[in-house]
Amino acid sequence: MKLGILLTASLLLVFAAAACSKAEAPSPATPTAAASATVILPTETPAGPSPTPVPTAVANVCQANPSPVNPANPNVIVNSPAPNNVVTSPMRITGQANVFEAQFNVTLYGELGGVIAEASGMTAEGQTLSPFTLELPFAVSREQPACLWVYAISPRDGSKIDVVQVPIALAPPAQPSPTATRTASPTSTPSQ
Repeated sequence: MKLGILLTASLLLVFAAAACSKAEAPSPATPTAAASATVILPTETPAGPSPTPVPTAVANVCQANPSPVNPANPNVIVNSPAPNNVVTSPMRITGQANVFEAQFNVTLYGELGGVIAEASGMTAEGQTLSPFTLELPFAVSREQPACLWVYAISPRDGSKIDVVQVPIALAPPAQPSPTATRTASPTSTPSQ
């Protein structure tokens, strides 16, 4: 009974913290010709214990999509990671995009809406639906829900367009298993 009350109170604290956090999206990064990635370490942590996400039921932390793709003629398609996948760093992102000057962008948002990592990459060819692959490094200390955005930047006003959102769970790197160490036994006896 007490555990249920504690868990309910913890969830309420997490939701309250999320509601009070800034819901504003970060400004678009300056496009570069080469793929680059930025890992942003968290500066604040939610108060109280956090619930552990269940890998088969990832909480959808994706916000309202500001510019979804046209389902009849999508300019951005994400093949992996699939929705609800649990991923570790570096996350491999694959798909296809028809984007201006062959450049697309990705942003990884954490459970409270903050940016965990972002990068830009290039498709195989510009102005046509072309394949892409991007490795996105990130750092987390515990498993948590997240939202991956793959999108283009509008050449007209710099806004994020053709946004594909993928709800996923981020997992910390695997801890190395402890290995037993043996002390070498002497092969000869000291002389006396």
